[in-house]
Amino acid sequence: MSRRSTLLLGPLSTILALLLMIALPQPAQAYTQRVRVTVARSTLAVAGSYCVQATAGIDHVTPGVWSSNLAWGTVYALEADCVTPKVMKARLLLALYKWRDGIWSYCTSSLWIEGMTGSDAWGPTGPSGHMDYTPCGPGWYHTEAQAQVSVWDPFAARWYWRGGTLESGDEWVE
Repeated sequence: MSRRSTLLLGPLSTILALLLMIALPQPAQAYTQRVRVTVARSTLAVAGSYCVQATAGIDHVTPGVWSSNLAWGTVYALEADCVTPKVMKARLLLALYKWRDGIWSYCTSSLWIEGMTGSDAWGPTGPSGHMDYTPCGPGWYHTEAQAQVSVWDPFAARWYWRGGTLESGDEWVE
C-alpha cells in the first residue's frame, strides 16, 4: 500500500465511524437518574454546618431491556464545602409522581428510611432505598427523593430535620 493511501485511510475511517454512529440506532436508556445533587446547605457555625446531597432515579419495564418498575434514592451528608463526608443521622423518603392534567400528581411512596451517613473507600455513604411500583396508568413519571439530616438547634434545644427534594428526571411508563 502506498504512503498516500495510508495517509488517507486515517481521516476516511474517522469520517466513516462518525457516520455510522449517527446513522445506526442508539440503544434506549432504561432508566433516568440524577446523582449527588446538593439539595440543602448551611454554613451557620451555631447550628452546625452541613451540605445535604441526594440521588434519585426511576426505571420502568422496557421490553427487550433488563428493567423493572423501580424508584430509588440515597441521601448523603457532607461538610459545608459539599466535598468532605460527614457522619450524621439522615432519612430518605421516595415518592412517585405522574403528570396528570397539567400537574404532577402523587402515585405512591415508601416509608421513611433512616440511617447514618459517612464514607467508605468509594466516597460518601448514606441511607439508600428503593421501591417497586405499579404504574397509576400510562404517562410521564418521576421519583422525588426527600433527603434530610438531623441538625441540633441550640436556641430551641432540640433536633430538626433539614434537607430538600430531588427529582429523578422523567420517564414515559405504559
